[in-house]
Amino acid sequence: MPSVETNRAETGSMGLFKAAVLLFSLLLVLLVLAFGADRFLRTDNFPVRQVRFEGEFKHVRQQELEAAVMTAVHGNFFLLNLDAVKTRVESLPWVYKASVRRQWPQDVSVQFVEQQLAARWGESAWLNQVGDVVRISGDGITTDFPRLDGPNGTGPQVLERYTRLSQILATAGLKLECLTLTARRTWKLVLDKGMVVVLDREQTERKVERFARVYAQSLAPYASDIKQVDLRYSNGFAVEWSDHRASNASGKRIEHG
Repeated sequence: MPSVETNRAETGSMGLFKAAVLLFSLLLVLLVLAFGADRFLRTDNFPVRQVRFEGEFKHVRQQELEAAVMTAVHGNFFLLNLDAVKTRVESLPWVYKASVRRQWPQDVSVQFVEQQLAARWGESAWLNQVGDVVRISGDGITTDFPRLDGPNGTGPQVLERYTRLSQILATAGLKLECLTLTARRTWKLVLDKGMVVVLDREQTERKVERFARVYAQSLAPYASDIKQVDLRYSNGFAVEWSDHRASNASGKRIEHG
């Protein structure tokens, strides 16, 4: 009859054998995975086959896009740095934003949105749809844009204020053509009638609303004679007339509640 010690020895041997088999199997799996990963992730394996561009192509050119990403899409499809490709595409002046994704099995898809110009900015730049300053050139850019200007970093603020003031002035039949935020943070407006409007930072929209209301009620017939309107008053504004009316009405202040 086998002794207890013999059974224990056999059980221990079997346990060690199973552990050895399990360890060997794990090592084999790790070796296979390491070999596969090495082959899978080698730079010269699985190269990008094609880059596809999707967008409006109104001002952006295919050749520009290809040149921008050419050095960033070489190498392994799975190791491709999508953020680097995105950054290169968005560095093109006419590209507002882009998105990049892998497209199985070995293609890359680039979708882009072109800049939508909203206004001229200063002498040589533009503002896009969110007020970012962009510097672009090329044929086919219409000149029918308002002209805005201001200190560095104020593009979004000036564009937002232009939009609001334009709506207010339009109720009186006036068109805002130029808007400048000065270094002292005061506003200068140039209207299509040729008149200049100046105002400060206090209650800007309320003062323009007051002017638009009075203009529509009583000043519209004399628009061509108005040189400048000063809205930097709490309860009214001053009108500076053109030269041929200056002797009679220059600097006339209009009170209005």
